[in-house]
Amino acid sequence: MTHRNPAPVVVADDGSPWGEAALRWAAEHAASTGAPLEVHRPTADPVHDLMAAGSLAALLVVGHRGANGTSFGLSRLVLPLVEHAACDVVVIRGTTEALHRAHRRVTVLLSGDVSDDDLAVTRALAYAEQQHVALRVLHAAPPLPVRADDPVWPVTHADDVLRGTHHTSVLARMHPNEAITRYADTDLLVLAGRGPATRAALHHAPCPVLVSHHRPVTVAPQRSAGADRAVHAVR
Repeated sequence: MTHRNPAPVVVADDGSPWGEAALRWAAEHAASTGAPLEVHRPTADPVHDLMAAGSLAALLVVGHRGANGTSFGLSRLVLPLVEHAACDVVVIRGTTEALHRAHRRVTVLLSGDVSDDDLAVTRALAYAEQQHVALRVLHAAPPLPVRADDPVWPVTHADDVLRGTHHTSVLARMHPNEAITRYADTDLLVLAGRGPATRAALHHAPCPVLVSHHRPVTVAPQRSAGADRAVHAVR
């Protein structure tokens, strides 16, 4: 019987403080899951090269600000990877406690979309079990005079998916951006989709953010020559 090697954790390290934080987080995650680590240095077209690497990766890890970023904006790598990468993307940001996994908790933020929420719950549960940390389900729904949706249903559905698994569930009567900052005692925020909650998390979350992707069945793109020269594999 042949055994496939685990897919690598790919991290973008541009030498900036957040690039170094991304490298530390990715190295610790790779070591804890038994995955190889690929460190990508800057190239002429880093977005293209990281997209290519992501087609074969288990996870892409990038700092929320880069060497050329401003004090307010995201790195130019973040949104293209979050929106188009073939694998899950972790954007490293947040407090020192969260970066050192001091809270011992992962939080999954529900959106109300069944497909996205099921994917995010699956990813959060896998992380909780791998890291032996608590799992929290969070859904934010501001109180409205009249609403067509049932704000309780996403939490009820997640509880059904997680039946038999220890977790806590919270229905926060507030906007998602408020809930993201209110429930700050978490080491990783997991969500799926490309909506306003994802954008809010990328800009304001007090911890690393994992954006879950439905992996497409595609032919892996070829690496550029620049990427081959820039990648440094750590086994």
